[in-house]
Amino acid sequence: MKIRNLLGMFVLLVIASLSFQAHSKPVKTRSAGEPLHVLFIGNSYTYSNNLPAMLAGLSKSNVSQREIQTAAVAVQDATLQAHWEKGDALRAIRQRKWDVVVLQEHSLRPVQDAERMTSYARRFDKEIRKSGARTVMFLTWARRDKPEMQTALNDAYLALAEELQIEVVPVGPAWQAAFWYSPRLALHTEDGSHPSPAGTYLSACVFYLTLLQSQQQCPLPERVTISQEDLAILRTAAAHASASLH
Repeated sequence: MKIRNLLGMFVLLVIASLSFQAHSKPVKTRSAGEPLHVLFIGNSYTYSNNLPAMLAGLSKSNVSQREIQTAAVAVQDATLQAHWEKGDALRAIRQRKWDVVVLQEHSLRPVQDAERMTSYARRFDKEIRKSGARTVMFLTWARRDKPEMQTALNDAYLALAEELQIEVVPVGPAWQAAFWYSPRLALHTEDGSHPSPAGTYLSACVFYLTLLQSQQQCPLPERVTISQEDLAILRTAAAHASASLH
């Protein structure tokens, strides 16, 4: 997979692109076509700061891109196994026509039990394909005090994606790139695990650029306050993480 080779390289491009990313502006024309309907299945990493709504808001902020409409089945501490056994996520997949279904595993399961993650992702993927949608994996970030955890997360998600031939949204690698440039960034909350508003913004940007295969600048929602310096870093990290997939 191309991303496997590029994840270790795109971080080095961050500094060179900061100026361009900070000053480029989107073209104000709306693309033709129906909205992209995206269902998120996950836990607090998904519902903290309402990532699905922020992603939808980004698409509405930039009229040059296809609109994204989102919904979510997100339960605190849930694993894919828990979602499968409870049944609400499966019912949501079947109840309407989705274009994309995003699967977000518990933050520790890929590291502690990747085999079980794969087992339940495989089951979901089968149902998602039957519904006519495509499966996308939400590659999450490392805990603040365990940055080395990112390598294990990358390996687990990329191995799964290769096996099932599905897509990955490289949110964790984008966080890693942003921290590489500026370790002071507050992407985590005080618990060192969940995302701050800036962390959710970076995550939403990676989804926005990846799902739309866009090379345009990620918009900034009205209610999110980020300094211009930090905004340039986050946008650049998101752009290079997304570009590494193509």
